Amino acid sequence: MSKEAQILIGNLSTDAKEEQICEMFSKTSGKLKSLSIPKDPRTDKGRGFAFVEMNSMLEAQEAISDLSGESINGRKLSMSLVEPKKEER
Repeated sequence: MSKEAQILIGNLSTDAKEEQICEMFSKTSGKLKSLSIPKDPRTDKGRGFAFVEMNSMLEAQEAISDLSGESINGRKLSMSLVEPKKEER
């Protein structure tokens, strides 16, 4: 069984909305499981990055490939897989 996979989206406009990211990921064959845009508590604007969780590593890799070169609000996005946390021994 495949484990969930997380994607880090960088170079995100501070004004980017969740709806824009969801719409972009709707173009992929995978299913967006969750989305988080960390916000600056002082300005309530995004901090320039987001995390997207996909159902599997394969879906995440395909989404990164499918969405390579995409832009939101005129900013070309960078995407990479987030390494899973290593469990303590």
